[in-house]
Amino acid sequence: MPIYEYQCGACKKVSSFLLLRATEEIRPYCKDCGSKDVTRILSGVSVIKDGEKRIERLLDPSRFSGLDEGDPGSIEKTIKKLGRELGDEIGEG
Repeated sequence: MPIYEYQCGACKKVSSFLLLRATEEIRPYCKDCGSKDVTRILSGVSVIKDGEKRIERLLDPSRFSGLDEGDPGSIEKTIKKLGRELGDEIGEG
């Protein structure tokens, strides 16, 4: 499902339009000011990684090169970093 983005020629705001079908047509307009003077712009792309590749990347031994097993602070820092990359914030303690 592509998302197309258009920049308004009048107010310079960007409006996004989600297409649910490849055959769907849109008549783009500025969602901020209503102008039809819009130009399609190149937008960013998101890539979803499958779970197996994500875990494999997280467990790559080179990622643990700075880990000092004798330093609790170093272990805490590494665990928090892994948690953030898995989408989970690990609290204090």
